[in-house]
Amino acid sequence: MSELLDMLAAFKRGEYAGVKIRLGNLQTLMSTACVEHLDFMLSEYIDIGLGSLEVKPLEEREDSNVLDRHTRKSSTGALHHEEEDVLLEDMSGCPTWEVIQHLQTCTSLKGQSLLLRVLLKREGPNFITDEGTIVDRLERLCRKAGDMKYWSVVRLTASLCGKLVDSLAPSITNVLVRGKQVTLGVFGHEEEVISNPLSPGEIKNIVYSKCMPHDEREAVLQQEMIIYIGNIISTTPELFDGILKIRAGWFIQAMKNELKASSEGNQQDIHGLSPSAIKQLLLTVLTQKREDWLHRRQLDGALGRTPKDFYDKVWQILERSPAGFTVSGFHLPQQPTLSDMTLSEMNFALLVERMLGRIAQPEYRQIMVEMLMVLSTILYRNPELEFQGCVELDKLVQESFQYFQQDQSQSHGQEKQDDMTAFFNTPAGVQHGTTSYLAKAAVNRLLQGNVNIDQNEPCTVS
Repeated sequence: MSELLDMLAAFKRGEYAGVKIRLGNLQTLMSTACVEHLDFMLSEYIDIGLGSLEVKPLEEREDSNVLDRHTRKSSTGALHHEEEDVLLEDMSGCPTWEVIQHLQTCTSLKGQSLLLRVLLKREGPNFITDEGTIVDRLERLCRKAGDMKYWSVVRLTASLCGKLVDSLAPSITNVLVRGKQVTLGVFGHEEEVISNPLSPGEIKNIVYSKCMPHDEREAVLQQEMIIYIGNIISTTPELFDGILKIRAGWFIQAMKNELKASSEGNQQDIHGLSPSAIKQLLLTVLTQKREDWLHRRQLDGALGRTPKDFYDKVWQILERSPAGFTVSGFHLPQQPTLSDMTLSEMNFALLVERMLGRIAQPEYRQIMVEMLMVLSTILYRNPELEFQGCVELDKLVQESFQYFQQDQSQSHGQEKQDDMTAFFNTPAGVQHGTTSYLAKAAVNRLLQGNVNIDQNEPCTVS
C-alpha cells in the first residue's frame, strides 16, 4: 500500500520513474492525447519501479521453457552465440539443404533469423521446414525475441514478415499538416519524398522498397521513427524549428552519431535499442546543445536544421547571382527561379532543400549552410557587389579549407591533408574560426565580379 501511495504522490508531483506525468480533466487532455502501438512488438517489459511488469497477450506461450533456458545463458554461452552468428552472417552461397541443417542445430536467435532470411529470399514465405513454413517461424521468432528484448532480431524478423504499424499514415499526415515534408530511405542511398497524405499500402511500398535492399531492420526502425516524430511534433513542434524536410534515414544517422559521441569505446548498435530508448535518443538529438563543433555540425546537418530566415537569405543571394550557383552538381539558376517563384514561397524553400539534399555528408552540408549565411551577410552590407558567372559553392568551401590549412601549417607546423575533420571541428564566429575563412573565400570571389558604384556612396567591402 505504501508503494501505491508513493506512486500516486509522484503522479501529483508531475514525474514518476523519469516519466513526465500530467494530471487533468479527461476532456482537456484528450485534445492533445494520442494512442500508439507497435504491432510487431507484442511483448514489452516495462520497469515502473515496482519490479518488472510483463505485458503480453492472454494466450499461454508454448516456448516459455525455451525462454527460461535462453534467459539463463552463461557469458560463455553468449560468446559462443556471437561466434556462431559471425559464421552464419552470409549463408547465401550455401545450398538449401545445408542452410536447413544449420537452422536445425542453431541455438541463437540472431543466427536463426539470418538463416530464415536466406531461406525466405531463396524459397519464399510458404517454404515448409520441419517446424512449419518460413513465415510462421519468423512470426514465432519475432515474438520470442520480443520476450527476450532482443530488439535487433525483432526488427529484422518483423521486417522480413513485411509488418506495418497501423498508425503510420496518420503520423505522416501529422507532420505534413505542419508544412514539412517526410522522406523515407536509408542514409547514403536513394530516398523518396512524401509531400501528400498516402494510404498505408503506399507507405508500405515506399519504406520497404527503399530500405530492404540495404538493411532490412531499417524498414521497421523508420516506421518507429515516424511514429515518434509524429507524436513529438504534435506536443512540442518547436523542436522542429528550422527543419523543413524530415529525412528519416538522416535522423537515424544523427542518432548513430550521438551514440558514437556518447559511448566510451563501446558503441551500441542502434537497431538493438528498445523502442523507448529509440524515442529518448531521438529527443536527445532534437534538444542536445553540444560544445563539440564537429558533432554539432553532424547533428544539425543530419537533421537538416537551418538558421532563421535562411531561405530568404538564399533568395537574396540568388538576386545578386545572374548565372546562379551550384552545390554538388545541382545548378540553381537565377532565371526562371526568381520570375516563377516568390521570396516566401514554400516551393522555393523546397528547391533549396533539394539542392542541399545532394550533399552526402551531414557536417559538410552544415558548412555549406554557414557559407550561404556568410555570403548573405557580405552582400547585404555591400549592395554594390554581385557575382559574375556561375558561383561554385563547393569550390568556395574548398578554398576556405585551403586558407584554414595554410594557417594551421604556419602556426602549428601541420602538413596539409585532404581530411576536413579539423576544419569541421573549428568554431564558427571566433578569431581564425570557420566564418573568417568562408568570408575570405567569398570576398575574393565577389571581387572578381561586377561592382555597381553609386557616385553618392563610398564603396566599402565589409
